[in-house]
Amino acid sequence: MNLLLGIMQALVVLMLAPFFAGFIHKLKQRIRGQKGISVFQLYRNLYKLHKKEIVLSKDASLVSRLAPYFYFLPHALLCFMLPFFYESPLLGNSSNPVVLLYLLSLSIFFMTLYALDQASSFGALGSSREWFISSLSEPSAILLLFSLCIYTGEFNLSHAFLRLSNELRSFFSEHPSHFSISIPFLLLFTLLILTLAENARIPFDNPETHLELTMVHEANILEASGPHLLLFEYGSYLRLTLFLSIMSILIFPFIGDSTFYPLAFALYLLKMLFLCILIAFVESFNAKMRLFRIPNVLSFAFVLSLLTLILSMEA
Repeated sequence: MNLLLGIMQALVVLMLAPFFAGFIHKLKQRIRGQKGISVFQLYRNLYKLHKKEIVLSKDASLVSRLAPYFYFLPHALLCFMLPFFYESPLLGNSSNPVVLLYLLSLSIFFMTLYALDQASSFGALGSSREWFISSLSEPSAILLLFSLCIYTGEFNLSHAFLRLSNELRSFFSEHPSHFSISIPFLLLFTLLILTLAENARIPFDNPETHLELTMVHEANILEASGPHLLLFEYGSYLRLTLFLSIMSILIFPFIGDSTFYPLAFALYLLKMLFLCILIAFVESFNAKMRLFRIPNVLSFAFVLSLLTLILSMEA
């Protein structure tokens, strides 16, 4: 039963990832006064890409044929490692911070490798900007995850999130534990900044533009087509869903067993929709910042994650 429910949890997240990205896009268009696309339009786009042929540059090597799969697979693997709403994910014993960060970095590595292998000037521009942002955001992500592990006393992320869920329950019971709201709040605020940076969202990047001088993520996959573009797009939807899911656990860490499975899933869906609305409003009321102002914001995120680490050690 645990095995089946763990697989179902991962498959549900895999199926919902394009919906969450489409919901954000739809809401942003409605805020701008446009009718907007359907929230299921991204599913149709992926289906159309599946039927198209793959076109590669004449300078491309075997790397360009393998890189899209190695971009998608780490994100799909993480769906089987994290407890989104069920306490026993299929690969929960492997979900430690080092593995999570390495898998996320590995996907970025192969995407930028794909961009460079196309021998395109835009690919080189996009890959350099992608690593510029990643090199500034990953130290904060490392401190953030280790702060969570120190605070909960669990190095395994599945156990850490489950510990947060149990402490929240005890916080509202007759015998509250040492649960403190300040540390999860700092983790949540820092993770919001990292989510926007790592997923090429406004104000760090504009996922809807193809202007050569401003695009970051899109420049890496500008040469992709057909099933290769499908893997890159689907992987980016999964990446956004993974970051939002971790934020949803920090907002209200309710992770259920087989008894509370439907309730936990319903709460997970509500939290994700709330975060999608938050992301849409943040992007709608902010402009894309200049590239050389990005270190200021990510330095602030690093200071917050360092402060969270200090507070976690003292808790």
